[in-house]
Amino acid sequence: MCLYLLWALPSPGQLTREPPSTSSALYDRSGAPLYYFYQDQHRIPVPLAQVSQAAIDATLAIEDQAFFHHPGFSLSGILRALLNNFSNEASLEGGSTITQQLVKNRLLSNERSIVRKLKELVLALWVELLYSKKQILEMYLNTVSYGGAVLGIEAASWHYFDKPAAELTVAEGALLAGLLKAPGYYNPFGPRPKLALRRQRQVLRAMRDAGFLSRGQFDAFSGEAPQLVSGSVRMRAPHFVMYLRPLLLEQFGAERLYSGGLQIRSTLDLSLQERTQKRVSDFVDSMFRFRVGNGAVLVTEPGSGQILAMVGSVDYFDAANDGQVNVVQQYRQPGSTVKPLTYAMALERGRTPMSLLDDTPVAYEIPDEESYQPRNDDKVFRGPVTLKEALASSYNVPAVKELASIGVLDYVEKAREVGIDWENQTPYRYALTLGSAEVSMLELAQMYSTFANLGVPVAPDPLLEVTDLHGQVLYENRCASAREDCPGEAVFRPETAFLINDILSDNAARAPTFGRSSDLYIRGHQVAVKSGTTDYQRDNWAVGYTSDWLVAAWIGNNDGRSMRFIHSGSHGASTLWNQVMRDVLMLTQPHRFPVPGNIVSRRVCAVPLLADCAVCQQVTEQYFVTGTGPASNCAAVTTAAGLSEAGKAPGSTAP
Repeated sequence: MCLYLLWALPSPGQLTREPPSTSSALYDRSGAPLYYFYQDQHRIPVPLAQVSQAAIDATLAIEDQAFFHHPGFSLSGILRALLNNFSNEASLEGGSTITQQLVKNRLLSNERSIVRKLKELVLALWVELLYSKKQILEMYLNTVSYGGAVLGIEAASWHYFDKPAAELTVAEGALLAGLLKAPGYYNPFGPRPKLALRRQRQVLRAMRDAGFLSRGQFDAFSGEAPQLVSGSVRMRAPHFVMYLRPLLLEQFGAERLYSGGLQIRSTLDLSLQERTQKRVSDFVDSMFRFRVGNGAVLVTEPGSGQILAMVGSVDYFDAANDGQVNVVQQYRQPGSTVKPLTYAMALERGRTPMSLLDDTPVAYEIPDEESYQPRNDDKVFRGPVTLKEALASSYNVPAVKELASIGVLDYVEKAREVGIDWENQTPYRYALTLGSAEVSMLELAQMYSTFANLGVPVAPDPLLEVTDLHGQVLYENRCASAREDCPGEAVFRPETAFLINDILSDNAARAPTFGRSSDLYIRGHQVAVKSGTTDYQRDNWAVGYTSDWLVAAWIGNNDGRSMRFIHSGSHGASTLWNQVMRDVLMLTQPHRFPVPGNIVSRRVCAVPLLADCAVCQQVTEQYFVTGTGPASNCAAVTTAAGLSEAGKAPGSTAP
């Protein structure tokens, strides 16, 4: 019988060879925990050195005061348990040592029989021969149940107190140790929370009797009620976490994500995330009279694509208002925010910022449909305008005419190259440049990164590094540390991207529509930005960037209800965008976009078709690609037909 018993025993080596299911931890870029992925068991193993001494003392006092002195079992404890079984009285300590409990939890079943108890005793002795007392205590604290799916003291500490086990106080450690006897019965979030506090005082009394606390300390801690949190596994930056989860499942699989103990360091900046979330919530609250029900913001680093903040709604946990819908991922009409793509293509095809475009009525005949007659938002036609003013002031008619010249199919292909997929959105029409086809905020961020990166689009990226339980690197974002390792090929020439940057950051050029004091302007920094509003005021956007930061903002309603009149320059998404962009710029030096080597500056007349600086009312500095601008320092702009008028000789000045 004894030989059979020994032969049938599992090997204690399994305790280290086959670690139990471990939750995968998701952190922000600095190591702050965002969420733990698990299915049936939430467990976060930590070294014994990362458990507070107070929590260790509380556990030893109530579970096994003689732990460091017995060989794996306690004869007196076994006798006391047998006596209690006959007397039907509750026992404070119970009959099993910590080593026996570890063996039962990890190597045996919960079957109640003499054979199972004998196996437990033999294995306890065996475990004590193989492992040190500290190793046994560490394995126990990392596997014991603290209620429901919560296993191990680190997971319990976060679950009940929102802090690591290293920071547990005496009162907190005593409450957790009290749960071990019957986690469901003593659950502080259960129907009888006072039982948890009564049990905590029993643990404190045991700590006093065992010499872990003085009488004065016992009196002090007995009156302290620990500050509990919600009792659920908290999720910081929830829209970001839920955005990342399917990506992790696809890359690493469900088993590895939910039980493999992955250590996932994301690109998110939790401090910025929380500030941005408050910005969105406060702003939407302030816009109640304009029938604005929701808002969203995405902050990225355009050079690497790193997602620094993702706020998908006012409140993720507001189920009544569809708070879990992540607007950053939703497809909505972008309004005029896609116009820069049209003008970048025009610049590549020979236009300059001072090329004259025709802002006059036009009608496009479409078979079996009414003719398409684009209008500007203010219903005004301005005649010849420069390309720079047309883009900066967001006139509709010149943009549509430029798209007609470029060709819709070429435009859709270029959109794909910068990250926008319109392949399945048909039929294609000239209103594409006005935002008639839907995009996501993530796609817009990639498109605008093209200009910030002088022609190279970089897709948003949420991960920095993923390692397994043993520290082996499974994924490393090399782009995060070396820009040359970032994926992506140039889809525009650097000078084209720079000219778009210059136009979108020129406050004077957008003044005809937005004024000189709009929220699209940030004093002291050169910041490129474009706003957009869709038909019937359903969506309002602002997307802006520097070389190092990109901020996209949206306001509207999830169900597409119209807002009241939103002015993009004064109280729409541009205001929210301005607030968040200022947050990220406040600690940086004044920003200027880098100028490519083949860009030259020329003084030109700002009034169309007036070539002579002597009669020009306003002369401005404008950038041109070498060989495309005027030859003199005060020359005429290019006419609508693409011809240049003669200007003054180099060196001449205007009055």
